[in-house]
Amino acid sequence: MELLRRVLTGDVCMTFWKRKAITIFLLTIPCWTGVIGQTIHCTHADAEKADYEASRLRSWDKLYQSYLRYSGCDDGSIGEGYSDSVSQLLARHWDSFAQALPFLRSNAEFYKFILRHIDQTIANDDLKVIRANAIHFCPTGGNEECRQISNAAEHVLRLDGIVFPAKSKR
Repeated sequence: MELLRRVLTGDVCMTFWKRKAITIFLLTIPCWTGVIGQTIHCTHADAEKADYEASRLRSWDKLYQSYLRYSGCDDGSIGEGYSDSVSQLLARHWDSFAQALPFLRSNAEFYKFILRHIDQTIANDDLKVIRANAIHFCPTGGNEECRQISNAAEHVLRLDGIVFPAKSKR
């Protein structure tokens, strides 16, 4: 920071353009370190593997392992594939939802991943089933996760114009 102050105030003897270049460089270093520290890379080979498996994951363990390997590839058709897997697990394989709870509780980013993939690529009928499952068939100890899943499904349905009665306050 001291070097930046000295460059900006002219305490360091240098040409105008050299000062400008050093200033830009010094101001962008924090941006680079933040991006480098948070980026999960997705190679072409990773993208191909993720694209192949993203929509075929029918167990929470397989979805979690795929997330750990390929979360950096979660975009476009791969993201749609993950949304399909999430919707299949929540709508058609709800009986296995209790197996997801340890993954959701131990990895906050995976939990966000699941909620993010309850999206508009999922058919409204499946969203209604997901919401109903979360409301009526929540496994013991999963109340908070079920509430958030229900809210996520309801939010997407509301975006499509589907209206629900106001929730009662007990």
